[in-house]
This record gives sequence, structure tokens and C-alpha cells, in this order.
Amino acid sequence: MVDSVTHTSPPPSSNSSPSFYSLFGTSPPSHPDRNAMDHDDDELSPTQPYSLPGTPEVSGINNDNLGGELTDSLVNHDDDDILLSLDSSDNEMHCRIDKTNWTGVTVWEDADHHMEHTSDLRMDMLVDTSDQRALFVLQNFIYIKGSISSVPLYLFIYPEGIHSIEFDDCTRPPTLGMEDRSNNFIRLRFTLSQPPTLVFAKDRPLEPKNKSLGRLDVMKALAAVQVFDFYLDKFRLVPEMREQLALLPSIFSSTRARDRPKTDARRAGLQRLYAGAGGHILDIGIGLPAFNTSVSKAANSQPVQQTIEEEVVAPTYTKYGSLQSPAQVIITPSVRKRRRTSESLSPSTPDNKRIFTAFAQLAKSHAELQNRVVHLEKMLADSARCDHTPCRYDSEEAAHIIGHVNDKIDNDMLDVKIELEDQVLAETQQVMVEKTEEQQSQLWNDMREGLMDEMRQEIKEELMAELRQDLVAEVKMELFKDMAQAMMRAACDDDAKSAKVGTGLSQSTQSTDSTQ
Repeated sequence: MVDSVTHTSPPPSSNSSPSFYSLFGTSPPSHPDRNAMDHDDDELSPTQPYSLPGTPEVSGINNDNLGGELTDSLVNHDDDDILLSLDSSDNEMHCRIDKTNWTGVTVWEDADHHMEHTSDLRMDMLVDTSDQRALFVLQNFIYIKGSISSVPLYLFIYPEGIHSIEFDDCTRPPTLGMEDRSNNFIRLRFTLSQPPTLVFAKDRPLEPKNKSLGRLDVMKALAAVQVFDFYLDKFRLVPEMREQLALLPSIFSSTRARDRPKTDARRAGLQRLYAGAGGHILDIGIGLPAFNTSVSKAANSQPVQQTIEEEVVAPTYTKYGSLQSPAQVIITPSVRKRRRTSESLSPSTPDNKRIFTAFAQLAKSHAELQNRVVHLEKMLADSARCDHTPCRYDSEEAAHIIGHVNDKIDNDMLDVKIELEDQVLAETQQVMVEKTEEQQSQLWNDMREGLMDEMRQEIKEELMAELRQDLVAEVKMELFKDMAQAMMRAACDDDAKSAKVGTGLSQSTQSTDSTQ
């Protein structure tokens, strides 16, 4: 399940206690950011759990983006998507919670009765009493071999498999050094009738990288427990959400066996998980039997008769007379059943029913009390041996932080590379444009100057040719004029000579005549 609208929680008041995660000695969960995961969004998108055995799978999940929005889910809600209404017919308070990616600290007890905790998990919660549907999912991200991006790993908790949910709004996480802390937490204790179910991608082998081995171990450990706590920061929740969470114990109480919510089939479906590749149940050798909702309903509807018919095993004692640890004590009814043949233990006797019921409750309470005492003794012993301030981060958390830093560095380097490539490309384009414009301008100038020179030369040659022709014509005219004048002068001279010759001849004739 994925929240439809991102929520910005109100900041805590200035007088609040230190950071929520600093009280655990851990860091806030670091999940791949959608920038870092932009390499493979489909792999990182939170997806929905599958349907219960016997419940038809419904395809309504869209993993196309990292937000993992549901295509056919309910209408979008805010971060603290809650609905508080009063039914006038039965005066019952209806609860509606649709919250995803809930950050918090998960605490559980391992097989050696040591308290373990982690802040890497996130919870998706859906509870709607109006439609009688609910679903709880714990998710984590691991890095597998052959992939550069992380892949989600899920723990599904079905309402049919929940025995009870406890709410405590003033509790401290069970870690050392918490005595001076104020009560700024909300604890949700999940008591299950069977462990959660672990689901992973169907088309990929579960081969985590070294830096994700710790996360896988955490998921396997939680898949084997039936009791775990989920701590929330009170100041990160609005009052309406705290009121809604306070209704969970009554919703999942044994008195409401018939009115309990059922698994939301609209948000289930294996075939749409992991970008359509689908998911499958992991068999990690811890026993994950599929429970039958009809059997669970019948068992919840007849708790007294089941207690009478089943064999009640009393807690065992050691040679020192102390009660054994809860792991060695069978406080749940035995798998094998036997019918009581004694007439004094007839189920029809109300006193016998009350006696057996009270005895079973007493044995369970005694075992739980003994467990708390043993745990308290261990904490005191560990505190006495602690003569130095413990390191804030263990090797697993340090490796996780280093891996996160490396991923952040890689992402930042990739961003810088892309930014530099874009900048170089832009500068190259600008330089090319400037050079091209400059060359075009130079070519245009050269062409214009060459054209002007050619035109000037042609005009010059034409003018010179015209001038030459004019000059030749003028010279010819002058020559012709000179020749004409010379010829005229010559003619005049000839006439004058002729006249002189005629005059001389006439004079000589006259003289001759006179002589005679």
C-alpha cells in the first residue's frame, strides 16, 4: 500500500525530548530516493501484498512509479488519512486509517530472548471498519547481486492472523539509557496467531549483496516471530491519528471475533507486483502455514469450547524450582487434542469451564511475567558490565550508512556529470553559432568586396575603352584638319605661283612686241 498524498508532519515543539531515532542509537531509515532510484523506478516502487489463501487475487496495483500509486484503490488521502464517524444506529466509533511509509522503530525478541530493534522498516496500514477490511505491511529494501538499484522485500500481516493489538501512548523503547527520557512515543504491540509472510520478486533470486545481508536477516527474524512492537514518534502524529490508533485494540479484540476486518482484496494481487513480474512466498524454513479464514472464524467464535477440548499443558519447572523461559514453556494449546472422558470434567459444567479458562490465563500471565523478569535481569547485567559509552552505530548500521553515502556520492556524481554534459553542450552550441555567424559575415564581406572590385575594374576598363575611342576620334579629326589646311595652303601657293608665271609671260610678250 502506498500513500496517495505526501504528508508533511508538524515539527515537534521546542521543549520536546531528543530525536526519536537518537533514543535507539540508530539513524532514520534511508530508503533509495526516487532520484537515486530513477535508474529502475519499477523495482523500487512499493507494491501491494498478495491475497489470502482462498481469496481471489485482484489486479488493482500500479507499480509504474516509485510512489506505487494504486490504480483502482480508494480515493486519494492525505498523509494522516483518517475518518472518525459516529453511527447513529449502533453508537459505534468507526475507524479508517490509510497510511503508507510509516517510519518508526521495530522491536522484537530473538530466539535467545535478546531484544532486537531496527529503524529500517516502514509500515503500511489500512484499517476501515465501515467496509470491514484491513491490511498491514512491513517493507524493506535490499540490494541484490546483478542489480544497481534496491528491490523491495515485504512482510504481510493479515487481519485474520492477528490475535490482538495493544496501544500504549506513554511508553519507552526497551533500550539502555532511557530512564531520563520523556514519554514521547506510541507503541503498537502486534500479537499474531501465526508469523508474518515473507514475499519477494518471483523472477529474481534472493542473493543480496554484502551490505544488505543484515536487512535480510532482520526480515527473516521478523518472519519467525509472533509478537513485535512498532514505536512511533507521538509528535509526528496529529491528535486525530492518535485517536484512531487508540481504537485498534478494540477493533482486534477477542470480543469482536465476528466483526473483525478481513483482508482487503482490492489491494491484493501477486501478478501485479514488481512491475508486473509478480511475487511469491519465500520458504525460509521457519514454517509459514497458510491459514484458513473459515477455520479462524470458527475458532474465534468458540474460544471457551476450544479451551476445554484442548489439552492444557502446565508450565514446567527446573530443578531449582524456577519457571523455565517462555521458549521452553508451551502455553498455547497442544496440537493434539483429547476428549475428556471423566464425568467430572464434562463441558456442560460451567464451573469446570471457568476453572480451565482461568488456569490457562494464569499460566500465560505467569509465563509472561517470568519472561519480563528474565529480560529485566539481563538488562541489569548488561548495564552493570557496560563501563563505557557504547558506540552509536554497530557494524551493520555503519555498513548501511557507508553504503547509503556511497550511493549518494554516485548519484551526486551522476547529477554533476549530466549537468556538466548539458553545460558543455550548451557552450559548444553557442560557440558553433558564434563561429558560424562570424564566418558568414566574413564571407559576405569578402564577397561584397570582391564584387565591388570586379565592378570597379569593369567600369574602369569600359571608361578607358570609351576614352580611347574618343581620343582616337579627336586625333583623327585634328589630323584631317591639319591635312586639309595643308592642302589648302598648298593650293593657294600653287595659284600664286601660276599667277606670277602668267604675269611674267605677259610682260615678256609685251616686251617682245615692243621690241619688234
